Amino acid sequence: MSAGTETKSKPDQAQQIAKLCAKAAKAGTASLRSVDAKAAAEVDDVARWQPEKPVAVVVGETKRGKSSLVNAMLGTPGLSPVAAEVATSAYLEFAHAEEASVRAWQPGAAEPMLLGVGDLRNWATRLGTLPEGMAPPRRMLVGHPAPLLKHLSVVDTPGTGGLDPDHAQIALEAVSRATCLIMVTDASSPMAKTELDFLTEASKRVNFVVFALTKTDTYPGWRTVLEENRALIEAHAPRFRHAPHFPVSPMLAEHALNSSGPTRQALAKESGVGRLQRSMVRVASAGKALVAANVVRAARSEFARLAASAQADMKAYDPDPESANRLKEEKKQVIAAKRGETKKANLALRVETQRAKIEVQGRVRTHLQQLEEALLDEIEKANKSTLETLPQRVDIALQAIASRLSGELHQRFVLLAERVLRQVFTEEELRQATGSISAGLRAAASGRARRDAGNDGALLVASSAGVAMMSGRAVTGGAAMVGLGAVSGIGAAALTASGLGVGVAAAAFLLYRRKTQGNRQAAKQWVQRVIGEARANLNEEVGFRFTEVEFVFNSTLDDALERRGAEYDARIQAAESAAKADQAARAKKKESLKKRRDSMAQKVKQLDEVLAKARSLVPGEEDADG
Repeated sequence: MSAGTETKSKPDQAQQIAKLCAKAAKAGTASLRSVDAKAAAEVDDVARWQPEKPVAVVVGETKRGKSSLVNAMLGTPGLSPVAAEVATSAYLEFAHAEEASVRAWQPGAAEPMLLGVGDLRNWATRLGTLPEGMAPPRRMLVGHPAPLLKHLSVVDTPGTGGLDPDHAQIALEAVSRATCLIMVTDASSPMAKTELDFLTEASKRVNFVVFALTKTDTYPGWRTVLEENRALIEAHAPRFRHAPHFPVSPMLAEHALNSSGPTRQALAKESGVGRLQRSMVRVASAGKALVAANVVRAARSEFARLAASAQADMKAYDPDPESANRLKEEKKQVIAAKRGETKKANLALRVETQRAKIEVQGRVRTHLQQLEEALLDEIEKANKSTLETLPQRVDIALQAIASRLSGELHQRFVLLAERVLRQVFTEEELRQATGSISAGLRAAASGRARRDAGNDGALLVASSAGVAMMSGRAVTGGAAMVGLGAVSGIGAAALTASGLGVGVAAAAFLLYRRKTQGNRQAAKQWVQRVIGEARANLNEEVGFRFTEVEFVFNSTLDDALERRGAEYDARIQAAESAAKADQAARAKKKESLKKRRDSMAQKVKQLDEVLAKARSLVPGEEDADG
């Protein structure tokens, strides 16, 4: 059942397409560099920001058997801690290493702590105990020599819903790094609404999903559940109607590892884990092709833009002596109208920003007030054991609130762009404005000073904005704002200023243990102090985000007006030059532009053929047999 023993008797189609995509990406970028060096540099940026190795992220409700499935896929029972309750905010990333090792990143720490595999239970579940003075880690990297990890990394996440929705926020953050999502359900019942809701949200961040139906050894009616799941996905997430489903039994896979001979082979086949492993190997082999295909797609967009530009330039060389005069009059009218629109937009931006900031700060107050009331109620009913785990509970809840507020803030910025910028920009101008907005927000975020706090006051650590990688005409970073058209790019740029981070720092854990010692009243005071500090941090961060967005959006509005005038001047100059040239010269220039247009269009056609082949790489259920 080893993932490393997949047959290679047939040519590896994925490898061939990966080479084809890489070759097309290299040739396309080189060709683009000869006609537009700036555009080629932007495509190079896309290539640099692609993941080096595919990542499969395992998600699902609690008690679905995610960790057991990860252990079965890696062929190592007990590696990922199996527990009904996953406690910390950390997700576990398994990567290939010759010897087993564990590294854990604590909040605010640049370097990881080196741990042993036996420490995973203490650091990643509520069943263990953290060392004195240690806060829960944000991420844990587990090195292991499992054969599957030679092909891709695997991420095990906390439960995504049910009684612990805070963990769903953390799991979604892990999903944003995924090349492939493994959605785990079980055969006890069809997918629940929380699972479908999570899948809908995750589909905004990941392109390829594999479904694993666990516990097939326990529930004989799993085939009926599988068909019901397909119907639910067809109705609620039709994008994944053709995604493969793999019925599996991690328990049978574990029994197979402990058996030998024909029994081992029979149990391994019955478990279905081998088919899932082979599918993941195919995804991993396709991962390189998909990375290269992203570069091909970026180059293709640039060639399409150049073809359209050449087509538009050809009109200037038509023998029309009045075209320059018409352009001058059009420029006068458009610039006057745009200037008035820009003034109105600046005023509207100020009003909308203030209103949105007040609303978001109200959300901060509501979220934290609800959390404080819930925590104080829990403390009143808590026993000593529950009081001891209070910091972890607060830490997870604050992270979830920060993540939720970041999403709300992003939506506010997108709505702000929709209400204000569309008054001034055309669809094409909106697309072009994305790069300048992103650059301004990156510069503002990089100069942001952290909030000062000292000694026991350092209860919280608020992160600077997470800067999404944006580049001129090509927007990367996964802006999936469906339905807003070109303003999606502006919303994606706004995301560079919307990332909020807040969590309980190590100092707060020490303060809690030093001052409470199981005292219920002291625990309440500690919670009130932490919530108060969180409120101050988040309000300050929210205020800063709106200030920088207002400044950068205003600058972009002003720059757009100047750019519109410069564009008209260039078109007028071209029209005047064309009018002065004789008919033969105009025809020669127009023919040159036609050749340029046709050449760019041919590049688009060639790259489209490569992308069509790359789309055939998505493995189906039948591809895993063998």
